[in-house]
Amino acid sequence: MKQKWFVVLFAAFLSVSAAKAEPARIPFQYSELEVAGNSFWLKKWLLKDLKEISLKDVTGADQALLLTFPGAEFAYLNQQPAGSFKEISPEKFEWSFSDSNVDYSRTYEKSGESLIVSINVRFKKAAPPKAHLNLTAIATKDEKVSTDQELFYFTQGKIERHNINNSIDSTEVLTPLKWFGAGSNYFILAVQPEETAVDKLTVWSTGEKQAQASLQMPVTDNALRARFKVNFLPKRLDVLRAVDPSLDTTVDLGFFTIIAYPILWTLKFINGYVGNFGIAIIILTLIVKLLTFPLVVKSMKGMKKMAEFQPKMKALQEKYKDDKAALNAEMMQLMKQSGYNPMAGCLPMLLQMPIFFALYRVLYTAQELYGAPFAFWITDLSAKDPLYITPVLMSVVMFLQQKLTPPSPGMDPAQRKMMMFMPLIFGLFMLTTPAGLCVYMLVNAIASVVQQQYLNKKLGVPGNAASMATSF
Repeated sequence: MKQKWFVVLFAAFLSVSAAKAEPARIPFQYSELEVAGNSFWLKKWLLKDLKEISLKDVTGADQALLLTFPGAEFAYLNQQPAGSFKEISPEKFEWSFSDSNVDYSRTYEKSGESLIVSINVRFKKAAPPKAHLNLTAIATKDEKVSTDQELFYFTQGKIERHNINNSIDSTEVLTPLKWFGAGSNYFILAVQPEETAVDKLTVWSTGEKQAQASLQMPVTDNALRARFKVNFLPKRLDVLRAVDPSLDTTVDLGFFTIIAYPILWTLKFINGYVGNFGIAIIILTLIVKLLTFPLVVKSMKGMKKMAEFQPKMKALQEKYKDDKAALNAEMMQLMKQSGYNPMAGCLPMLLQMPIFFALYRVLYTAQELYGAPFAFWITDLSAKDPLYITPVLMSVVMFLQQKLTPPSPGMDPAQRKMMMFMPLIFGLFMLTTPAGLCVYMLVNAIASVVQQQYLNKKLGVPGNAASMATSF
């Protein structure tokens, strides 16, 4: 039966680091809004049959979104635990605070998968010239999450990314801003200004493996009026596009995105019938093997001709070693007579590589695999294999493939030894990668051995070239 994931929005959490007051709880129909202080923290998603996902798991910050005003006299507003709440409707609530300096209110309204936050501040005396909505991202303790943590923004029809693990020089965005946010491998927080005057967005590193994006807004006529659509979303293309089509750019499927899209669609389509993404990955791997089989056959035929051509080429090189012009002419004549094309063996193999990289990227980033169980010890295809069985088996199968493959004619012994270490290198690399990717690599390695042995017997292709032709 097709597995369905229902995503429920748990709305803004306003926390204060100094205050210890019990946060107010507001019962949205599908959400729980906890409020205390002045940060806008979307607390958590609840995925069916999965653990709750805290925004801190994504941004690494307790106060991911914080509205601040410059100046010592307004510092107390930056983290204001006081105030009162009232229910406007079952899915709309208002927080308000008033003193001799300011009348301050915020409304929170659930709208589909989004939370609409409206801010109204009227300064009774002196007013600051500007206000900032700050988004902070700090590397989490989860190495897998922290590797892909980033700040991003969308302007002029494209997304710009800044990985927080790298030093980010202060960058000012003065062009029209559609949204900005933070993300990890599987989730994003996106903030979209609506009916809000914006001066600029500034992004910079605030420390080692931490960064901030600050949206500057003008305070005019002693007042600040701002409205934001805030989204805490899983990085699933269908969910993102339903909220805003441009949000699908937060899913990074790599250079071969045009190939990755149909691969992801096929994976989800297969899962719709088998109800298990692990089985779907196995089926998809075998389908890709079948579709690329003609390219492999063509490549191995080219390799066979290359093996037959090499002795003749070496003889010509020895004969015309002192006459390069004559050597080139004789080699061209020999290739014409034998019908040998030096690209015949390599080109089909190169054509397979975009498919391999696209498939790799899909299985690395697909949010659909988050928390998806396979079988036995693999209970989450997005997490590493807890027992390291699949990467070890993959290394063993790849090593077996190397042992079954006789050396190519003329292959340097040192190169041959280096090739024998490749399975170990691949295995070490795969130890920390998602289990879904390990399942693909293992099945692909097994299928490659079977395919190689079959074609070796049918075509009689010797050498390590056969192994290379069938590895993708």
